[in-house]
Amino acid sequence: MERDYTLARKKMVEEQLIPRGIKSDSVLKAMLDIPRHLFVPENLKHCAYDDTPLPIGLGQTYRSHT
Repeated sequence: MERDYTLARKKMVEEQLIPRGIKSDSVLKAMLDIPRHLFVPENLKHCAYDDTPLPIGLGQTYRSHT
């Protein structure tokens, strides 16, 4: 089943960004509009909108996503 990424983006903005005090309409709109799941490896798409670091290569920001 395909995850509803639109809903995941909305939840990310409402539950992570706004509570942290991000108020810029342009930033919030960008975070709602950009399909983050298209920029992560297939096996991590389910984590694209989670409040956790994702590996970016060369051992940077590594956290196991099992």
